[in-house]
Amino acid sequence: MSPRSRIFLRRHGGGRFAKHASAAVTVLAASAIVVGVSLASGRPEGARTASLPPATVTAGALPASSPAPFKPAGTVVSSSTLGTRVFLNNTHGFALANVRQGGGADYPASTVNGGKTWRTDGPELHRAAANAPAVVTLVGAAKPATYFAYGGPGGGNSIAVTSDGGKHWWRAYLFGAVYATVPFDTSTGAPGLLAFTNAPGAYYSIDGGRVWHYRKTVQAVP
Repeated sequence: MSPRSRIFLRRHGGGRFAKHASAAVTVLAASAIVVGVSLASGRPEGARTASLPPATVTAGALPASSPAPFKPAGTVVSSSTLGTRVFLNNTHGFALANVRQGGGADYPASTVNGGKTWRTDGPELHRAAANAPAVVTLVGAAKPATYFAYGGPGGGNSIAVTSDGGKHWWRAYLFGAVYATVPFDTSTGAPGLLAFTNAPGAYYSIDGGRVWHYRKTVQAVP
């Protein structure tokens, strides 16, 4: 995806997936299963069945900020530090900023002026050379106040979510690397999230990433 790629998310009523999410779910679910089979094929049979995905994973709240030298929320960051960016409309966007100065860390970053100015939008999500499971490489957005960052290929098994524009962040460690995450609409109007790992099926959250539930099939997700 080009760094200037823009993803416009449209909401649809009822409890059905939005059209774009439905198509993405089909493709990503297949991809996640293929990846899972590929990874499992290189391990002994006993290792494949030694553990099962936990049915429920509760996220932990991240601190609002960390002491110096880490950057406080609201710090302006250069566009050159940003990876893939997602835009919900012409003004609101979200990205992951890799800031090497001040301890070296990856921060959530957002813009409210179409990318002219980017600011850190929460605490560091991963510190350089520390806690490999917390490595996040990809980002997404469900609406202007709901952003998420997750492991992606080559990343860790964590997903971090904010549903209030970065005031509070929640991080969960799921079963296996989180390869893809897509939003979907719920009957309550709250944004839902589907997270695909190397286990069949997917995890889903309907409360802003605070609690994740595992289902063996995507069709079983509310």
